[in-house]
Amino acid sequence: MKKNQFASIYTIYKLTLELSGKYESGFKKSLVYFTLAFVFQGLAFGMFYPLLLAMFTTSPMLSDIMLYLGLMVLFSLLSFWAKWRGHDFDYNGKIVDVTHELRTKLGTALREMPQEKLSTYKTGELNSVFSSNVDESVLHMGMVASMFLQIVVVPITLIVVTFFVDWRLALVMFAMLPLAIPLYSWKRRGAHEEKSEYNQANGALESDFVEYIQGLPVLKAVNKVGVNAKKLQDSITYVKKVQKQGLYKGQIPFVLMGVLIEVTLLAIVFIGAFFVLDNTLSFITLAAAVIVISRLAEPLSIFLGVVSVFDLMDSAFKRIKSILAIKPLKVHKPLKAIKTYDIEFENVSFAYHNQPTYALKNVSFAMPNKTMTALVGHSGCGKTTITKMIMRYADPENGSIKIGGIDIKNMTPENLMKNISVVFQDVYLFDDTIMNNIRMANPNATDKEVENAANSAYCHEFITRLPDGYNTKIGDIGGSLSGGERQRISIARAILKNAPIVILDEPTAALDTESEVAVQSAIDKLVEDKTVIVIAHRLSTIAGADMILVIDNGEVVESGTHDGLVKTNGKYFNMWSAQQRIKDWHIVG
Repeated sequence: MKKNQFASIYTIYKLTLELSGKYESGFKKSLVYFTLAFVFQGLAFGMFYPLLLAMFTTSPMLSDIMLYLGLMVLFSLLSFWAKWRGHDFDYNGKIVDVTHELRTKLGTALREMPQEKLSTYKTGELNSVFSSNVDESVLHMGMVASMFLQIVVVPITLIVVTFFVDWRLALVMFAMLPLAIPLYSWKRRGAHEEKSEYNQANGALESDFVEYIQGLPVLKAVNKVGVNAKKLQDSITYVKKVQKQGLYKGQIPFVLMGVLIEVTLLAIVFIGAFFVLDNTLSFITLAAAVIVISRLAEPLSIFLGVVSVFDLMDSAFKRIKSILAIKPLKVHKPLKAIKTYDIEFENVSFAYHNQPTYALKNVSFAMPNKTMTALVGHSGCGKTTITKMIMRYADPENGSIKIGGIDIKNMTPENLMKNISVVFQDVYLFDDTIMNNIRMANPNATDKEVENAANSAYCHEFITRLPDGYNTKIGDIGGSLSGGERQRISIARAILKNAPIVILDEPTAALDTESEVAVQSAIDKLVEDKTVIVIAHRLSTIAGADMILVIDNGEVVESGTHDGLVKTNGKYFNMWSAQQRIKDWHIVG
């Protein structure tokens, strides 16, 4: 489908069925009831022809009048009944179930999505899809289906009824319908462009808003609140501009549709008058036709308003489908379980999405079981990429990564990650109690086991000083705790998980000396009898590592122990010497 081409009604119908999931049959049933409802409504309107003829004949018969009046009431009651049954899809909560199922699918898709793909989305964009796009796609389903079928079925039914009364009047009515097609195409094309642009603008606004709120403390600290507020304001202004343009462009087709309805009414009166003068059409039948046409004015007047909602649904659902379409990394057969925890890279090459250069180039090394391996090198050299690849952030273009001799592609994500604990430099804690933040590593852990992990991580003491102890809520992203406290809680979480492989990504880089000592003591407890991979910039912290890998531009350029690498006078020696000079540097008063 071309970028600016709007989806057909049939395409949207198929998308809606796909959207309905296991509730598809219920939605189809509601469409059948709606169709019956508006057939009955059209028949009720059509009873104006025989009713008026019976009322204004030279010898009116009460029985005939009551018959047609009764049929009109009967068709109206049947229409009400069928419409009620059609809305049963809404009233019984099925529509809410659809939104719940769709959000569940999205949650599963995000959980299974390769981290490389997930990292391409901004938080605000995903938030927009989960909230507004799901609602726009689903909550309009029953209403729009009802309104669209009313617009289509009632006029067709009335034209069919009119055909049996006077085929010439029916032909005039039918001839006016094609005139609505250009207006329909005009409105759909404009609405498609507007809704697509609006969704993009709204997603960008939500992303900028989340970024602004999260970065507000930093912006205040550097006195740049107004600068970034301008970026947010620009996003708000752009959304306003898109909305105003959409409203302006959308009014012209609405006005022309009103004109078309008036023209149809005048054409019926004008042409019908000739038939009346020619004595081939009774004046009463013409009057009934005018009444019938006036009854069509209401559904036809909302016609363009309804079709614009189709584009809102279409645009929203396409964004949802783009997420659902991302496939998880393939788990290769046969599945194998890890028995030992040595890690091996064999000629691994990897490039990030849309990046021209490789982040890793033919990287090969082995990390023996229950040893500590340190990764060192300048920022952006590939250290973090190596740890990401161990967690199967993405699959390498070439080579393989093995744990215990087993390719990680032959493990389910759950089986792989249950064997790995990670302590990041930037700790993420959830807005929940400290107890739950630690326990999430092992949901079945008892309170005592959580406290034991906290003790081992040297955070039990400060936790007990908090107002509610372990039941203290720590605020969004753990904002009520210091950096060292947050770091020790994340280590307690890793200790509770007790995974045989531990990845440490600069856990002490941003801490003061006192906090660093406490965190380092906690790390010593965490890494006992584990296979440990540590990223470090401060080389003094990894001097005792069993092996040090020096990474430069995505390649392992040196490897060995601290003492051995210092003796080689290579890149590691230069890094070590530079850090020693910095340590000895001081300000002369």
